[in-house]
Amino acid sequence: MEPDEIRAEIERRRKRAGDLRLRELLWSFYRSHLKYLADRLEKDPELVYPEMKESIKIANNDWQFRIGETSYRLVYEEKPRDKSRWEGETTTTTPMKFMLDVDAKRVFEFEMKQSITDTPDMPIFKESMGNIASFIEGPWVVDLPEIEKKIRLHEKDARDRRNAPRVQQRLREDMKKFGL
Repeated sequence: MEPDEIRAEIERRRKRAGDLRLRELLWSFYRSHLKYLADRLEKDPELVYPEMKESIKIANNDWQFRIGETSYRLVYEEKPRDKSRWEGETTTTTPMKFMLDVDAKRVFEFEMKQSITDTPDMPIFKESMGNIASFIEGPWVVDLPEIEKKIRLHEKDARDRRNAPRVQQRLREDMKKFGL
């Protein structure tokens, strides 16, 4: 392949990863499931997806787990924060990098920034997805969104089971109030 063809193919793959919204998927997966996983394992293990619970290894900002026959590893890096002031408001910007390995092979990497602006009224949060640094398409592109759906469903079912007695009690109280 010629250099121009290689650059074009890289851009095509970056666009494909963007179209699949993989940055958003991994950010959501991290924020919703992995960020507090160590705490959940200790304090509320019922909420942790069973397949993940059996295989999870957490070290600093590095999560490794198996689902079925596939191993996943998500690494999160935070770069030094930047603070700026303008007209009495302070903005703290944190550059981040996420890397996903599937079966010990780096398949996706991207950058992102998270900013918090302290205003007199309230803080303003902003997240911006950055450069896609690497992307190798494979079955994981379909599997990971399915895993996230299963995890969300498991968490919802666990909460529903936990709340069922309260829901039933409220229903009985409402039935009394309405003469049923």
